[in-house]
Amino acid sequence: MNYNRTHPFLAKIKERYPLTQSGSTKSTFHCTLDITGSGLTYKSGDSLGIYAPNDPLFVERILQAFKLDPSTPVLHPRTGGSFTLKSYLETQANLSRVTTSLLRSFYPNPEDKTVSSMDVLDLALRFRHQPFDLTEFISNLSPLLPRFYSVASSQALHPHEVHLLVTLTTFQHGNEKRYGVASHFLCHRARENETPIPCYVHPTHHFTLPADSTTSLIMIGPGTGVAPYRAFLQERMYQNATGKNWLFFGERNRKTDFYYEEYWKGLQEQNQLILDLVFSRDQAHKIYVQHRLLEKGAQVWEWLEKGALFYVCGDADPMAKEVEAAVLQICTTQGRLSQDAAKAYLRKLRQEKRYLTDVY
Repeated sequence: MNYNRTHPFLAKIKERYPLTQSGSTKSTFHCTLDITGSGLTYKSGDSLGIYAPNDPLFVERILQAFKLDPSTPVLHPRTGGSFTLKSYLETQANLSRVTTSLLRSFYPNPEDKTVSSMDVLDLALRFRHQPFDLTEFISNLSPLLPRFYSVASSQALHPHEVHLLVTLTTFQHGNEKRYGVASHFLCHRARENETPIPCYVHPTHHFTLPADSTTSLIMIGPGTGVAPYRAFLQERMYQNATGKNWLFFGERNRKTDFYYEEYWKGLQEQNQLILDLVFSRDQAHKIYVQHRLLEKGAQVWEWLEKGALFYVCGDADPMAKEVEAAVLQICTTQGRLSQDAAKAYLRKLRQEKRYLTDVY
């Protein structure tokens, strides 16, 4: 069976444990998914697409507000598949946002700021007494799309598993605390060895290990951006790669947020890894990975000049932009290049696939 985006494999969580310690301002988990019998193959740097269903309690509130029967049969507007209304809302619809067409069917001015930030529950609560056509309502919902997580394991070491690093997303919505759909599902709602996790491999064509195992790597991975580097280093150790490895990891507090601490420190003790750590809230002034990069600018420049690959994984804005600015500054201060020459140097690194990003 060829599992893919339109036909995902139903994995199960084999193991889940917190990576953050008591007192952390975050809640981050390691999740091991069992893919035995799937035939799924992945390489270091790939992502896993997860189809996470909506929280049934959230769906129930929508159904109750609109006074809808959850067992009402409905057809998927794009595939024609048959669902109960409850099942459709749980597994097929994005309930976190309201499309303009859906809002317009209830309200004549969808650009009104008082309604433009609504989710589907807000819509149901505000317009609960307004009659509407259920078929039109279904067709105007946006689809529930997969969420992507960088694979944090090497299949060479874990042939029947995929490891993920997942931070629970929380946010304030009006007077309520809400959760990210996928992270809440993976961290809280899914039962170990029981709940099906619809998933498929989303391959990368650029953010992967070099064919030459003697190549050195500089890896920038604050927060969950460190996930692919765990896969990289598992793979490099399996290959007995001789290239040097340098990891810049950042989080909020060392005591509570040092993900996979024992693994990184073990590699460091074996002289397999140079580890630079930045914990932004452990001192009066906040410091981040880009600041540590600048501090180590001379060595970074030396590695780049000797052919090292430079990887950046994590937030596109501001982290990735500020890391790029730091690299340009290193080019001017350590490489003594002009601003234009520094930009040309960085362009050349990208063209040679030596400056690689996986940002979101």
